[in-house]
Amino acid sequence: MATFSSLPPLLPKVDAILILDSEGNRLAGKYYGNFLTNSDPNVSSSTPSEEFKSAITVEDLRSSFERQLQSKISGIAARPDAAEVVTVNGKNAVFNPKS
Repeated sequence: MATFSSLPPLLPKVDAILILDSEGNRLAGKYYGNFLTNSDPNVSSSTPSEEFKSAITVEDLRSSFERQLQSKISGIAARPDAAEVVTVNGKNAVFNPKS
């Protein structure tokens, strides 16, 4: 009898809920699980470049993601009464622009 620890591929999963202002600054946010973590237990930090990568904090990753998200959605002419979908770093983002 096999058990699966991962979710089925078609089951939606919410990784984060964000409210950003018009400049991309986080007004409110909640990240779930290990969203955007770059830790890999199989990688040892023996070289200086790997040590530098491990110095990047989760907050830095989140801020970078939020800046990339803002830059991607800032040029989209979206209707205010409809949700739009974009992909950033392999993550789907659903947003509703408010003026």
